[in-house]
Amino acid sequence: MKAEQLIKDLLKQEESGKLEFKEVARKDAIGKTICGFLNNQGGQILIGVTDKKEVKGVDNAEKLQIEIEKYLLKELIPEPPVMVSIENYGNRQLLLIKVWEGAKQPYIFNGSIY
Repeated sequence: MKAEQLIKDLLKQEESGKLEFKEVARKDAIGKTICGFLNNQGGQILIGVTDKKEVKGVDNAEKLQIEIEKYLLKELIPEPPVMVSIENYGNRQLLLIKVWEGAKQPYIFNGSIY
C-alpha cells in the first residue's frame, strides 16, 4: 500500500521543474527531462499518466523498465544517478523514474546539456 500512497501523493501535485507526467514512454523526451533534472535539483517522472493526471498505465512494464534503464545508461554522460521502478496503482502498472541531483554536472544527453 506504500507505493499506491506515493502515487496518490504525486498525483495531488502539479507538474513542475521537479515532477513530470508522461502518458507514453518516448525515450528521447524522457532523456531530455532527466538530463534537465540531473543538472538541477533532481525530480521524478511518472509514466502512464496524462498531463491531466488520468492514470492510463503502461503495457509490458518490466520490458519497458529494462529498455529505459539501458537507454539512459547509454545516452546520458556521465552515468546518471537514476532509478526506474514499477509501481502498481489500482489494477494498472506505472513506471516511476527518480532522478537525484547529479554530482558530476554537467550531464549531457544526445550531445546537448539540458
